[in-house]
Amino acid sequence: MSGWVRDFNSKHVNIAQTNLNNNELEPEFEKKKMVEGRPKILNNIFYPPWTTKPSCFKILAPDDVTFERKPQYIYMLPKFTDTKDAYLFLQKFEKVYSMMYYPNVPVDTVQLEVIPCALKDDVEKWMYGLPTNLIINWDGFAQVFLRKYFLNSKIVTLKNETNLFV
Repeated sequence: MSGWVRDFNSKHVNIAQTNLNNNELEPEFEKKKMVEGRPKILNNIFYPPWTTKPSCFKILAPDDVTFERKPQYIYMLPKFTDTKDAYLFLQKFEKVYSMMYYPNVPVDTVQLEVIPCALKDDVEKWMYGLPTNLIINWDGFAQVFLRKYFLNSKIVTLKNETNLFV
C-alpha cells in the first residue's frame, strides 16, 4: 500500500510504500517515480506545468511582412457566441475587416490573425480545440465555422420553405 511522506530536506511530499511486516511507511526517496523528467510530487500533480498547444491556423505569410494590430479595430470587431447567427457574424466581421488596411500583407493573414479576438466563450474553446494547422485560409475557416455553428433548425426551415415553394 502506498502513502505520502514529507521529505524535510527538499520540502516535497513524496510517495512511500508500506512495509508489509510492520505497516510503517518507508519513503522511496531513492526510487522516486519520474514524471516528464521530474520527481512525482504533489505540486506537479495539482499544478501541472503549462504547455501551449500550437494554433489551428497555418498562416502562410512571408517572413519579412509584419503588421500591427490596432486596438481600435479589435474593439470594433463583432463578438460571436454560439447563440448568434453565424452568417450575420461573418458579414459583420468582413465589414469591419474592410476598414483595416495593411499594405503588403495578404488578406487571409490578417483575417486569421484577428478572428480569435472576435470569438467568445464556448466558440473560443472550440477554436482552440481544433487540430494543429487545420485552417490555411479564410475560406477554410468560414467553411469549418459554418459547419459547426450554422443551426440545424435553420437548415430544416430552409429546406421546408424550398419544398413548399415548388
